[in-house]
Amino acid sequence: MSLRTVHPAPGAEGPRPDHQARRGGSVEAHVPGAPLGVLAVLAVFVGLVLTAFVLPAIHSAPRDVPLGVAGPATVVAQVTGALSAKAPGAFTTSAYTDEAALVQAIKDRDVYGGIAVSAGGPKVLTASGGSPAVAQVLSSLAAGLGAEQGRAVPVTDVVAPPVGDPRGAGLATAVLPLLIGSIAPVAAMRRVVRGPWRRLLGVLSSAVTLGVTLAGLLLWFGVVDSFLLPAAGLSLALAAMSTTLLGLAALAGWPGLGLGASTFLLLGNPLSGIQTAPEFVPAGWSVVGQLLPPGAAGQVLRSDFYFGGVGATRSALVLVAWVGLGLVLVAVGAARAVRTEPTERDAGAARVVETG
Repeated sequence: MSLRTVHPAPGAEGPRPDHQARRGGSVEAHVPGAPLGVLAVLAVFVGLVLTAFVLPAIHSAPRDVPLGVAGPATVVAQVTGALSAKAPGAFTTSAYTDEAALVQAIKDRDVYGGIAVSAGGPKVLTASGGSPAVAQVLSSLAAGLGAEQGRAVPVTDVVAPPVGDPRGAGLATAVLPLLIGSIAPVAAMRRVVRGPWRRLLGVLSSAVTLGVTLAGLLLWFGVVDSFLLPAAGLSLALAAMSTTLLGLAALAGWPGLGLGASTFLLLGNPLSGIQTAPEFVPAGWSVVGQLLPPGAAGQVLRSDFYFGGVGATRSALVLVAWVGLGLVLVAVGAARAVRTEPTERDAGAARVVETG
């Protein structure tokens, strides 16, 4: 038996490195300056995140917080002047004829609280359901007035959280679970469901299911004392975030989902003002925070949890707009996939013919 050495035919030496790169091989292309570009992008992103967390924290203070003052016109003018002198720029005041009108304005979420002056002296009205931070500021103001007058100034909490959650901590901590509840379904649907519209149906169904589930748990925990409005608010918030994330993923894949989730989590959450009030966030940043889903969701949920849905319209419209944006992004992603599918199929057929 003889051994023969088989030499490859010319041109049959196997794929060259450039062919491997084009066909998904392990050869990596070198892009000049790529590391510097990555470092620059990371620096900008981390800087924005740091700013979003640190700036509201170190500059958290009341700015143009709406308050009401009830009583005779001369007394209202005196109280308004005193508030401006003690805390310049902290409050904007509206005049009301009597305490009943001021109480109604608080329940309508026109103001966070205020001072009612009558023959019996001043009384401070708060709404810890509207903002525990503002309520604390007003309580301190009442203590200061009492020290000046030599007698205690009564404080009445007009709209308080349920007795099961007297500090309103349940609402303040609900935003993070909402963010997780909007990211996880999108990631899961991309794994187990094919087709953008089926994924959209799955994400919307998940938003309703999770909203109802969370509302039931919050009712059981004593955070809320009703079910329907909190369930509707939670479902809308989840739908706004998850639909937008699904649209971004339809356009840019997993990087799009990551970008959207990072924006909501690392920018929207600290700028939402849910821990204090939007008026405590520095000017400009507060506007951004309320236009992002976490901030709008916080205001909708506060209205639904404690005020019977009053005052939720503007923030609810912001969430509806995000749902609409998500639908548009999903449609664009689906249309682009339909256009590119024949091209990819033809390219695959060409490769089969070439290799055959």
